[in-house]
Amino acid sequence: MSQQVQFIGFSVDQARHFIRSVVLECLKEYFPHIKKNSDAPLTIRQVCKIIGVSAPTLRKYVEMSVIRRHDLGPRKKVFYLSELEEDVKRITTLKTSN
Repeated sequence: MSQQVQFIGFSVDQARHFIRSVVLECLKEYFPHIKKNSDAPLTIRQVCKIIGVSAPTLRKYVEMSVIRRHDLGPRKKVFYLSELEEDVKRITTLKTSN
């Protein structure tokens, strides 16, 4: 028997917020490997500007697994700021320890 939820006394915004939070919790539970942080994806151009390198240099960093990239399709490549910050921090730590 399935359960029913009624939104009596909820505004549309409150109902939307409730549904969004339920969906996010379900995604976290059933797909834990998916990025938990909700930062917006960054383009190659944005990342190059942030870390101060050219697109070919960024591509080399990705090929060397120094910087993480997510391929969302054959022509859609994105980065996440939180991961980029971690990668840059790791690179900086490696440089200073050598």
